[in-house]
Amino acid sequence: MTGPRAHAFLHALVHRTGHHSMIARAPIPPGPHAQTGLAVDHVGVVVHDLAREIGTWRELGFSVSDPVPLMGADTAGRPVPLGQSSAHVVFENGYVELSSPVPGSGNHLERYLAAGEGVRILVLAASDAAAARDAMATARPDCAATRPASRAIRVAGRDEIARFVWFPLPVDVVPDVLSAVVEHRTPEFVFHPSLVDHPNGARRIARFLVRGEAGALALPALPRFAGRDVPELARCGLAGPPALTGFVLAGAADDGRDEIYFSLLPPAS
Repeated sequence: MTGPRAHAFLHALVHRTGHHSMIARAPIPPGPHAQTGLAVDHVGVVVHDLAREIGTWRELGFSVSDPVPLMGADTAGRPVPLGQSSAHVVFENGYVELSSPVPGSGNHLERYLAAGEGVRILVLAASDAAAARDAMATARPDCAATRPASRAIRVAGRDEIARFVWFPLPVDVVPDVLSAVVEHRTPEFVFHPSLVDHPNGARRIARFLVRGEAGALALPALPRFAGRDVPELARCGLAGPPALTGFVLAGAADDGRDEIYFSLLPPAS
């Protein structure tokens, strides 16, 4: 990130609004940032006030899609609401989902939101979801089966359908976080260049960081991801209970720094 876009980026970091949000500029956590060997597809920030959270990200110079309700299908194939709305902040190699469940809808995120706002979704990337699930099930027979999913997405002025195959991981992978593995069937839509147009110049996520000793997290053993460039999950030296702490953006800013870190931890956590 260099030139006017980097200046806009740094300006946005300084001129933040005062209201509460899950994203904040912070010093890069202490290292070493030990790689776990796990590729991250995306993380999800779950909040009560989705419009406010979207507004903060946009004020920081990120392009955020307009929120849309997520839909499932009944036995006849007719669309049914899942009780959840989401917006997306897309980078070349991953994305952050901003999401909020409809109160009283019974959506699975309500349980996680009850534990507090923050990163409540961690989705790992798989080249082959079925193979990843079989590998996982060898050590964890309680691993759920794969299932299809889809969502509407607008790409370069066209309405498309993004399709996935995914499976949830056992609940103890990261405490109080919905963890899953996904295989993209239409990555050309999800990561289309037209969606990676941030006024602050951000392009790529270098890595997502998680805190917690190895024995405190039940991170799965999955086949090595092969295919597109994806950020890895790495352990950092922050103290505190197990949690995904934030993400490091790759790219040089005008002040000479090669990486910029954004915390996704709730304040005072």
